[in-house]
Amino acid sequence: MRVPVELLSILFAAALGPVATGAGGEGSVAFYVAGELDQQGKLTEALPLYRSRAEETRTQADRLRYATALLRAGQREAAEALLGELRRQDAHGESAAIVASSLLAAGFPALAVPHARAAHEAAPRDPGRTLLLVRALTAAGDRESAHALIAKTRGEAARWADGERLELARWQIRMGDVRPARTLLDREPPEVVGQMFRDSIRADVALGQRDWPAVSELLGRAERRVPAGLTGKRVARAWRNAQRELYSVQLRRALALWREGQHDRAVPEARSAQASDEEYVRSAAILLLAVSDFAAGRRAEAQARLDALVGHDHRFAEPVAHLRKALAGDAKDDPVAPLAAALAGEDRSLEFVTAPLIESLRESMVTP
Repeated sequence: MRVPVELLSILFAAALGPVATGAGGEGSVAFYVAGELDQQGKLTEALPLYRSRAEETRTQADRLRYATALLRAGQREAAEALLGELRRQDAHGESAAIVASSLLAAGFPALAVPHARAAHEAAPRDPGRTLLLVRALTAAGDRESAHALIAKTRGEAARWADGERLELARWQIRMGDVRPARTLLDREPPEVVGQMFRDSIRADVALGQRDWPAVSELLGRAERRVPAGLTGKRVARAWRNAQRELYSVQLRRALALWREGQHDRAVPEARSAQASDEEYVRSAAILLLAVSDFAAGRRAEAQARLDALVGHDHRFAEPVAHLRKALAGDAKDDPVAPLAAALAGEDRSLEFVTAPLIESLRESMVTP
């Protein structure tokens, strides 16, 4: 299957920056262990290993990985100092763009905005830089500024590549501008990967309308367009953006299936989606799996899953503690509102996913 060049580049808005080269021997093993610990919810134990790796290789990717881990651990000052080092001597905005992309994937859109803006100012006619800033602004909740930026592209977008127009349609939909997005989506890309992206983006319209059968159908078709092995751990770098999109497809399809009442089909999709390296997708998938546990009466399993989420991302510590108090009968206000706020903070452009997911969590906690 050939991957179209314009889709592999959508894209700066989805890119996470360069993949670190191996440091060899002991350092590589420590790096692998750090990642495993992190995914298990043991970020505190993983941090020293991330730091050692970053100091050893000095690669941009390893330092970014350490910086975003520090942010998830609540060590913002140390993280921002490291990000500042990465931005230094960046005359063309390339490092700024990579830092912004990494912060977006890590679920820190407000921190990503100034980096994305610097990247755009360094190359204002570059569609990838424009889309990156639109994404950052929208994810941070600044739709007004994103609208204004998109308005400036109207005369230029017609000359953009297919992948860039698809990405523009995505952000138009997430800002509520469905009509111009439909025009961009009318043309079907010739490549199957482009068709997968198109179906994925179109599904957001149905998601906003809560048309769960339509969402499930569109995203099911999107998932079938790409190779089954795309969710594996060892995926060629050329396929990374497609893999991230597929995990997003699986998360949203899992939610649609759950809302339809097809719980047995929803769980495997959510379980696969939690492998995403985009924190919103990962967090939302874990919450949906907790929903399944609560609904089946597996309260201990649900709480263990949420505790692991806290161990991976300390932003969820207080919301999960609040939920635990509510389950014990010690909280008087909404038990899931803090969780909703924490998840929304990772990406405010996905409110149409966050809201029904939190509704599902609230419903699952009601004793049968």
